[in-house]
Amino acid sequence: MTPETIKDCAVRSPARRIAGSWFIHLFFTFFTIAAAAIAAYYSLILVSPTDVTVGPVRAEFSLKPGLHGKTVVDLPPAGTIEADTHSSPAIVNFSLKEISVNEVDDLIGVDSQARAQLENWREPVGREAGTLIVKVALVAMLTGGAVAWLLHRRWRWALAGMATGLATVLAVGGLAYGTYNMNAFSEPRYSGSLTYAPEVLAFSQETLANLDEYENRVPEIADSLYRTISELHQLPQTPPEEDTIRVLHISDMHSSSDAAKLVKTVVDRYNIDFIIDTGDLTEFGTSFEIKYPSTYLPLLKPYVWIGGNHDSPLVTRTMQSIPGVTVLDSQFEQIDGIIVGGFPDPGSRSLNPQPASDAEMASEAARIAGLVDVQKPRPFIVAVHDPKASALLNGRVPVVVDGHTHRQGITVENGTVFLDAGSTGGGNLRSINHDGETPSSLQVLYIRKEPLKLVAVDTVIIYRFSQEFSVTRRVFAADEGLIRDLELREAAAVLSG
Repeated sequence: MTPETIKDCAVRSPARRIAGSWFIHLFFTFFTIAAAAIAAYYSLILVSPTDVTVGPVRAEFSLKPGLHGKTVVDLPPAGTIEADTHSSPAIVNFSLKEISVNEVDDLIGVDSQARAQLENWREPVGREAGTLIVKVALVAMLTGGAVAWLLHRRWRWALAGMATGLATVLAVGGLAYGTYNMNAFSEPRYSGSLTYAPEVLAFSQETLANLDEYENRVPEIADSLYRTISELHQLPQTPPEEDTIRVLHISDMHSSSDAAKLVKTVVDRYNIDFIIDTGDLTEFGTSFEIKYPSTYLPLLKPYVWIGGNHDSPLVTRTMQSIPGVTVLDSQFEQIDGIIVGGFPDPGSRSLNPQPASDAEMASEAARIAGLVDVQKPRPFIVAVHDPKASALLNGRVPVVVDGHTHRQGITVENGTVFLDAGSTGGGNLRSINHDGETPSSLQVLYIRKEPLKLVAVDTVIIYRFSQEFSVTRRVFAADEGLIRDLELREAAAVLSG
């Protein structure tokens, strides 16, 4: 190595060392900023949702990290609605927590304070949104500062990390605000029971007009039914009214206002002695629906009720508080000389509307059969919600009434008559399915007093959209245990303006 080469190396080595140190410094600077930004972004998970109360509604909203920008509206226990509303990598979540029933009642008042609060929703929502922004900013700053301080153990780096955290959430929030598009909810995605929403929302204007017309014409339809059933009463097979107990069997009302009107009219017009409701009175069994029974109850006749899988303990307690309503929970009650046994669906003991499994229903069927066997005297009618719960009752009791399937029907097995009322509420949210419309239906049982025997059943079916109805009477033979159709008469009418 020549003297010139040695001299050249001596000159370049400090420059290389300086360049290397600046590269390392720059690398650690970017690494720290990136770590602080990522930590601040994911710190959104740590921020608790913010509550807001507007009139009778209490909800909470939050901002969470997410790969795709979207808004999720949570409506428990019905499900969720979500849409891709913005470009920011964050999820805006709104969750309904409570609706005050007392304040909902106040909405109809002329000087309703609850209504005024709902109309001025922007003020409380804006105030709580500001609270959420402050919480998010503070958590992001503290998280970014903590990460930077752990990497360098210097306060100036901690301050830089706090600034990075604040800048990160401001960028995420600002991008969400700047690109937010409410029109995205024109193409929403549904989960849970709300998956039925597209079918409901897809009804044509003509169908909606028919529904409005149907609701206004329930009394007229009832009058037509009354005339038709009056004609059926002239049949020679119809038992004398003074020797007959009339039992109205309804099921699966699903919070339908039309069904409530229909039940009241039928009870008033057709001399019903008592009513048996085999469950699914509500749609979800929540506190939002507990005022529904009061839209048609109490009636002037005894009302026997068992819970369905769409009901809940809250609905059960509500029904127990209504005068004239008998709630049967694996119990037997004598009404007008008829012993009725009632067994609620296992799902009515929770807020989960999912039907019980086949294994659970098999166990329930065995339990019910055992209780029926030891009951003295034996019940004449056993009420269950799911037909699977009555699988072992054929030959054990004269009559079994049920619902759940939304398909009305009459079958006979080993001398036992099984009556499915269908859905008196027309399925409500499930009124349209792949098989077409689910009609509103109910049954009227005619039971001879001495000795007790089911002598006839009228099945009433109403199609809300076409406004057609039919009444079918099935008459049973006098021979005990033998059943045949003596007369079948069906009346169908398309109501005209």
